[in-house]
Amino acid sequence: MARAAARLMGGRVFVDCRDREFCEALEKQGYLEGGELEALELLYQLSQEEVELEGRSGWETLLGVMKELSIRFSVFLVYLDLRKRGRWPRRSVRKDSLVVRLPSGKVGEVLVLEEGEGRKLEDVIEWVRAVQAMERVPLLAVVDKAGVISYYEARALKKLG
Repeated sequence: MARAAARLMGGRVFVDCRDREFCEALEKQGYLEGGELEALELLYQLSQEEVELEGRSGWETLLGVMKELSIRFSVFLVYLDLRKRGRWPRRSVRKDSLVVRLPSGKVGEVLVLEEGEGRKLEDVIEWVRAVQAMERVPLLAVVDKAGVISYYEARALKKLG
């Protein structure tokens, strides 16, 4: 039996807790507040079959929710990878980005890119500069066609030479 039951209302996720300790742990990490669960964490918990949505959990349910909430699969894969590495990522205010505390204690922001995706270099540089302006470490997560994720630290220099 799942540890919580979720429902979607207007693009938001609400949960009814069955296991108090489970929900307290989610609250402590900042994923659950006032009965509302962060959408990416819902996907993670559905994949782990800890939360059910309308009596269902697992990958089939997860994919339906992802489509309904307009979450890119590559973003979820990076979120899942970071969670499995013991990190506690959050959605950033910037599109396709996650915020995560790094082992160094610094805060990193991860931009999720897909292999073959048409993205302008100028847009990536602008993203890097915006992240650096917030004193965060800019990281790129490149998801290849097989779902393998490679992480790179990014830097934007003012000029070469």
